[in-house]
Amino acid sequence: MKVNSRMNMVQFRSWLEEQGAWCEMDGRRLNCVIDIDHIEPGLWAAITAVQTSQGLTVTELVDYFSSAEEAWDALDDRYSPAFPPQLFKDWVGEQYLTDKKAAVEKLEI
Repeated sequence: MKVNSRMNMVQFRSWLEEQGAWCEMDGRRLNCVIDIDHIEPGLWAAITAVQTSQGLTVTELVDYFSSAEEAWDALDDRYSPAFPPQLFKDWVGEQYLTDKKAAVEKLEI
């Protein structure tokens, strides 16, 4: 599926699942968990998406999790720390969760 800046919830779910995520609807919110082994071996990320009048917004939880179950639990906890929501068109250009070629170098200070 081609990524476009006017992505809706259904398209986003299909696109993200093509990237290896697991997604579930929770009311009007789409919860997704994605294996980020290519970035942090053995860890999982959790994101949510909500359709707004401005467009689709995506929110990433701050923490990474050691299992998919922990990521789902964090999504169930509405108080889990999260980055501010971003419109999909902004988020998709900055995110690296779905980029299997992304590499993260840790700096020792």
